Amino acid sequence: MILKRITVPRFKGAKFNKWGLLCITIFSLMACSGTPSSLTYYLLHSPSSGAMSETYPTTAKLVIIDRITLPEYLKHRGLVYQTSDTNLHISTKHLWAEPVEEGLTKSLKQALATRNVKLLRADHYDGKAAIHISLHVTDFVSTHKGEVTFTGDYVITSSLDELTHFTFDLRTDLENDGFSASIDAMRHAIDKLAETIAIEVGKID
Repeated sequence: MILKRITVPRFKGAKFNKWGLLCITIFSLMACSGTPSSLTYYLLHSPSSGAMSETYPTTAKLVIIDRITLPEYLKHRGLVYQTSDTNLHISTKHLWAEPVEEGLTKSLKQALATRNVKLLRADHYDGKAAIHISLHVTDFVSTHKGEVTFTGDYVITSSLDELTHFTFDLRTDLENDGFSASIDAMRHAIDKLAETIAIEVGKID
């Protein structure tokens, strides 16, 4: 057997530093490419609002919300943006911190509380005589036209089982770009809906 001696070249001085720096840079880039991008979570209701207090005046109207029906695209965790008349973009980095149905209920409760209406979920109420409401949302989305569209209908049932049907088509302008501005506009749209609901509820004896 014939053995051969192999000589490995050694890097010295600046040449070694150059190659060492190159290796460090390559490994750093590989590490960065494997790091997942950060996620941002949003709440539809305002946690800082004092309207979630359970203290209501004796004159407050009690309303039980039986059901909220949402379009399929609002059942995703990602926030939605309408990019054209026919297309929607569902974000993978900007997410709801809770289901939209829950956030909408909380936000509507806050807005109604300021109008002397106490909103409760059906599973939180065991009484009989009360006003009931069912809400169907057709669209609730920030659009490429610089506004939030909030459309749908709701049914109010009085304690005497009298049903009244209403439709709504609300538009609120976006003051800035980005999802944070969209959330602000969505809250404003919910406040508008609460105003109309409170007016109709106030007509019921």
